[in-house]
Amino acid sequence: MKKVLLTAVSLTFAGSVFGGEISDPVIKKLYEKGILTQEEAVQLQKDTAKKEIPVSSKSKKLKFGGKAYIGYTFTDKNNGKDEGNFEIRRGYFVTKFFFNKKDHLRFTFDVTKQYKNEDPNQGNEITLKIKHLYLYKDISKIIPATGFELGIAHTPWLDYEEHSGWWYRSISKTFYEAKDGANLLPSADAGIDFKTKTEYFSAEYGIFDGEGYDHIGRKDKGSKGNKPMVEGRATWHILGGGKKKPKPLSQTYGNLSLHALNSFNHRGSDDDLTVYQIHGVYNQPLFLVAGQYIKSDWYKGSENKGNGYSFNFEIRPIMDHKISIFGRYDRWNSKKDTYDRKMYIYGIAWHMNKYVTWIVNGITADYDKNDSKDYKKYMITAEVHY
Repeated sequence: MKKVLLTAVSLTFAGSVFGGEISDPVIKKLYEKGILTQEEAVQLQKDTAKKEIPVSSKSKKLKFGGKAYIGYTFTDKNNGKDEGNFEIRRGYFVTKFFFNKKDHLRFTFDVTKQYKNEDPNQGNEITLKIKHLYLYKDISKIIPATGFELGIAHTPWLDYEEHSGWWYRSISKTFYEAKDGANLLPSADAGIDFKTKTEYFSAEYGIFDGEGYDHIGRKDKGSKGNKPMVEGRATWHILGGGKKKPKPLSQTYGNLSLHALNSFNHRGSDDDLTVYQIHGVYNQPLFLVAGQYIKSDWYKGSENKGNGYSFNFEIRPIMDHKISIFGRYDRWNSKKDTYDRKMYIYGIAWHMNKYVTWIVNGITADYDKNDSKDYKKYMITAEVHY
């Protein structure tokens, strides 16, 4: 109650200041004695109000933000089941509570769509998940330039790639994660994730449950008990900039990364899932080029047992780099031939401001020996950051 009253008094005080009235008794007395002119008294009161108003709030400890991927997709399927839908592809709402300048608790709601009861024949439904719920602790005094996330945390690869090499998550997941790409693991999992960031080198490494945040403890491929996953990434920031996430429309950067993981008895199976990856990206405000190679191994007959590569580019020739023409090519060669596939992504984006990007694009999936899985998508997207 005390804080509410203090806030009300502060706002009333501020209102009288900006209206030109002198309400502070000390400042008013100085004005009446001729020590301050009316103009000086009003200005002093304004300066005092600006400093006093935030006192009643703890807002500096809380940060809110999020993303929304909203749009329309028409899918021309090779099996004849064409469809068009308005979509809320993703909606993230992020809350961070800071204990000090670096240590904090993060909570992320994830609004998305998924097949009802994981059955495509029952159609999609909107669902709410918890994507992140972790404690971040800075341990730079123990390990230089390092901190860790404990809980449902980021995993070492995807957040890095989505903020360096592939900036269009709103229309397609990265090659590493996409269903018609390598179709491997998602970007968060239960575990502990260490982050080391210096100007020319960064690394991320940790121990996780191994199934991803949307299938924690999943054992649908066998009867083995849950075993951990170890995963790590090391990145050489050739031109520097390793301490912060880059700004592609205004900065130049070049990175080379190695990434590997081993998920023991993955999803309850008798076999470990292993992944090895190399990735490179170069960006300047005018253009971006990136490429990667992935090799993975799991049980015999799995679509995840194979290798593949991906290249993507982006050209920003006009309007102070706010118009982007982009494209991507994915190729996955599975040990199970019916899963060999290619994917093409092409489109144009308008970065209207720091909050909204509009995207018009197409996606083509082409399976070498399974034409019924082929499709073409045509998409319009509003990508919102707040």
